[in-house]
Amino acid sequence: MRSRRCVVEARPAARGSVVAKASLSDMDVKTKTAVYFFLWYFFNIVFNVYNKSTLNVFPYPWLISTLQLAATSLWMLTVWATKVQPKPVVSKVFLLAVAPVALFHTIGHVSACVSFSKMAVSFTHVIKAAEPVFSVILSGPLLGQTFAPAVWYSLIPIVAGCSMAAMKEVSFNIVGFQGAMISNLAMVLRNITSKKSLNDFKHIDGINLYGILGIIGLFYLAPAAYVMEGAQWSAGYAAAVAKVGEQKLWQMLFLSGIFYHLYNQVSYQALTNITPVTFSVGNALKRVAVIVASVIYFRNPVSPLNAAGSALALLGAYLYTKASESKKSAAAPTAMTKADRSYSAYNEQFIQTTGLTGLTLEEFDV
Repeated sequence: MRSRRCVVEARPAARGSVVAKASLSDMDVKTKTAVYFFLWYFFNIVFNVYNKSTLNVFPYPWLISTLQLAATSLWMLTVWATKVQPKPVVSKVFLLAVAPVALFHTIGHVSACVSFSKMAVSFTHVIKAAEPVFSVILSGPLLGQTFAPAVWYSLIPIVAGCSMAAMKEVSFNIVGFQGAMISNLAMVLRNITSKKSLNDFKHIDGINLYGILGIIGLFYLAPAAYVMEGAQWSAGYAAAVAKVGEQKLWQMLFLSGIFYHLYNQVSYQALTNITPVTFSVGNALKRVAVIVASVIYFRNPVSPLNAAGSALALLGAYLYTKASESKKSAAAPTAMTKADRSYSAYNEQFIQTTGLTGLTLEEFDV
């Protein structure tokens, strides 16, 4: 803890320059946290609505996910250039270490986008709730981790719920289902790879690491997107313009990219002054909010079996979060001071929650 506190004292401006907003600077901590939570949920819901709406008229998930990474890249390059966010100092060694993490991050993102293009947003999120199953199964052989019985038991309702939801899912599509499962696998492998390779680079804070992943991912994804879909873009663009008009199409593409970045950035700011347990619970409830909002907005038909299965899978994901946090609390009972928690929530706890460096693994959508 001593070395961590030294970092806090050495970098107060770096944290404050990103977390603090002029419009929120005079608010008390609880109010500010509530505002960030609201914006986190709101931006995530809006992103899912715009992303699916765009895919409905322009069904090219490889290109759309590329544009979303481009939005993050341009945003981060801008805040670095204007010194709103301190520019990270990276080395060749770091870039070699982060390259495979960025690869899995990119695969997870584009695979989820493929799933969204083929199935209802709500069903894709139900399948995405199964990510802990992959985490538990792979973390044992690859990291040597062991899990308490409660963690294993929590996987039962996840698997059962996903199976029940799939039985009566009207939008079920095998390509979409595979995309969601590949996304789960890729995100878990991202977390495991980062745990094994990024331990020596904890000076790179959460939002900078996210920006670096987006930029490297863009270099991975752009040529792959062209190979996968490039021959269809011209005809698809003409068809989309005929449906909604050119201005509307560009507006949808732009907002899809902007809200993709905004919901991720605000999620980091929501971490300020809260514990990882609170954040994990909030993240689980966020998926529920997205599912409910998408069902209402897109008017997806939901059978009783589908609803029960979805609820059971989400309950399992919540129980997994609580069981995992209980294990960590028992292993590390020392409480953080308020100052430590504030800094930790933005950097250390972001890393802990996302699994983007070698601390612990948690479920988080990027």
